[in-house]
Amino acid sequence: METDTTRRFSTRLKPERQRRLMEERTNIKGSLDRIIYPILRIPVEITSEIFLHCLPVDGGRPDATSAPMLLCRICRVWRNIAFANPRLWASLQISCSDWNLTNPILLRDWLRRAGGLPLSLSLALPYVRCPYLSFFDDHWGNLTSFSGHHFDLTQCYDVLLHAPRLIRCEFFFVRSSTPPSCAAHVLLPALEVFALNMASYLDAFLLDSLTLPRLRSLSLTCILSHRFAYISFLSFLQRAPSIQTFSARFYAGKSHENGIIIAMLRAMPVLTSLELRLSSTADIMFDILHHLHESSRFLPHIQKIFFSVGERVPWQDRYTRTLVDALYSRWAAKPGLAQLLDFEFQFCLVPVAALHHEILDCVAKLKDKGMHIYVGSYRFW
Repeated sequence: METDTTRRFSTRLKPERQRRLMEERTNIKGSLDRIIYPILRIPVEITSEIFLHCLPVDGGRPDATSAPMLLCRICRVWRNIAFANPRLWASLQISCSDWNLTNPILLRDWLRRAGGLPLSLSLALPYVRCPYLSFFDDHWGNLTSFSGHHFDLTQCYDVLLHAPRLIRCEFFFVRSSTPPSCAAHVLLPALEVFALNMASYLDAFLLDSLTLPRLRSLSLTCILSHRFAYISFLSFLQRAPSIQTFSARFYAGKSHENGIIIAMLRAMPVLTSLELRLSSTADIMFDILHHLHESSRFLPHIQKIFFSVGERVPWQDRYTRTLVDALYSRWAAKPGLAQLLDFEFQFCLVPVAALHHEILDCVAKLKDKGMHIYVGSYRFW
């Protein structure tokens, strides 16, 4: 049982013990601070460069378990090096889960550390209006690469309007929206790569607003029907005359849309690579092949073609001749006409086993001559 004397002695002992423990802690900390770890002897410039190779491939995230934030948790020296390197903070990726956890102050500090460097930004956010775009108001001028998920058309337009230095821009699962009553035309003189993945139909509003003189790669996904903004798209292509790579995924296209796709391709005269995926009807593909054989003025620079058809359709006799003629004619070297070097056609035609021997023979011969070629059922890598 504790007596009064013991209690008084214990009371006097506690401050003394605390003082000694604090003194011991200070001595240990001083000893540790005097240690120069081998890794800290590396010049700051080299350490800073090493840090860049620690970044995730798809961009940094506001996550304490990955670079660059993880690097700031190791020690004071590393934190100072990381904070002083704008390149570590010039790429930012935010998903739905990140947004719920991200401190607005942390986000502003991240963007401030990037300084005036070209900024790469990826936003994958839910189907609700969030005030997230306002966080970047002071940084749109530095944006050179942008990826946005689940935006509506008006939000896409706002990004393009306020980011004149964009070189690469991709929008995925874009929703339709009411266009602004007075939309200014947008000129993006540096944009080279543009992807537009619509959740439904292609709306004319965004296309009518854009001029992209240096665009070299265009990717488009939408429903192809009578509601397709055909005239607007052709007009847009006239304001983007440098497209070399065109990748398209069209849903619900029927044979009466053949003319639309042919007109699109005619409006891209310097095209070198074409990827076309359709959910139905192989007629469009063979219409393209027919034009390749019949006219040297149709896609004269094409070197690579990838076709894919999802719906099962019966093979028609005319398909064989059309395919073989197009392949032979575009493989042959001709003045002013590029040689087709890469051709792939994947399909679900009935019956696959009845692929004509002329096609098999043509494929074998062109493969022996050096063409990268495949014609047949779907290949899953």
